[in-house]
Amino acid sequence: MTSLELIDIIKDLIDEDFQISDTSPLIGGNSSIDSMNLVQICLALEEKSEEDGFEFDWTSEKALSMTNSFFRTPATLAEEYNRQLNNKA
Repeated sequence: MTSLELIDIIKDLIDEDFQISDTSPLIGGNSSIDSMNLVQICLALEEKSEEDGFEFDWTSEKALSMTNSFFRTPATLAEEYNRQLNNKA
């Protein structure tokens, strides 16, 4: 998954006119995404991962870390999705 594909998923969930780039913050004080939107993104990634034949884990300690979280930007989230996809058993 590319960060652009992830951005499309986010825009579909939030609003087609929502302005976001691959470096936009998904969490923290500068994020335009609220906690409910973040949960929707996670559920959409769970569904996508089922289609891709693996289970996306968005509940790990790394996900919840403010400094190391893969939820920092669409680019880091797409990177983590791909890492989990490539490591599927």
